[in-house]
Amino acid sequence: MNTDYLSTLSAWRDEMSAGLRKPYSWLALAGLFWLAEGENSLGSAAGCAVQLPARAPAALGSLWLAGSQVTLRPAPGAQLRISAAPVDGETRLYDDHAEQPSLLFWEDVRMVVLKRGARYAVRLWDPQRPERSQAPDRTWHPADPAARVQARIERHTPPRVVPSVDIVGTPRELKIAATLHFEYAGVACAPDAELLADGRYSLMLKDAPGSGNYGGGRFVESELPAGDTVVLDLNRLYNPPCAFTPYATCPVPTPNSVLPVAILAGERYPADG
Repeated sequence: MNTDYLSTLSAWRDEMSAGLRKPYSWLALAGLFWLAEGENSLGSAAGCAVQLPARAPAALGSLWLAGSQVTLRPAPGAQLRISAAPVDGETRLYDDHAEQPSLLFWEDVRMVVLKRGARYAVRLWDPQRPERSQAPDRTWHPADPAARVQARIERHTPPRVVPSVDIVGTPRELKIAATLHFEYAGVACAPDAELLADGRYSLMLKDAPGSGNYGGGRFVESELPAGDTVVLDLNRLYNPPCAFTPYATCPVPTPNSVLPVAILAGERYPADG
């Protein structure tokens, strides 16, 4: 493999590793709290529906869920803010599907409302979690020229709608824009692919056991298509958030994307050595 390619791949992998250590990265996630209809208490006290770290006040107020609307009702004197703006009284919180989701802070603890199907939850980050520095780093298979494969594009117009669920059981509908046909280690593969806004394809591939890879599947984005073919660089396969935290809501691979071969390329899984 030429040195320019290896240098570019190494820089990308370094960037991916550095991203895990950022203040509001996946390693900083400290909770995923599903909201019940009505009042959901907010604070560090035992039994709070949305549990903040112990250094936070015992009671900061409550989140009220009414249908599809979440409203913050702060406790008197609670030092909360939406982004940089202090919270002054009852405030609607916009979920992660909104054009501008509400980022709720207590000091450096950040929260956002998630909408997953018909359910709502609060995702909470704590930049002071020791996992940010103590968790294993990303590890990678050695770069392999055979892992850059050319795939034949079988386009689906209109996209094929595939019912699915995420790992917490929320129903999803995947819009499969293409099937990508390629061979790896002499084995034919034909996974599903979704289309990105920039014209590339996004895939979630689950390979056969024994590879030292994350068992829930890995992501990869293609290069830009050239006619009816496209390059997939499997050296750039990377783990989903669920490989690093129990507080993510990752998708699962479609049946077509469960491959009959172990791909010894891309990101490994630290727990598998």
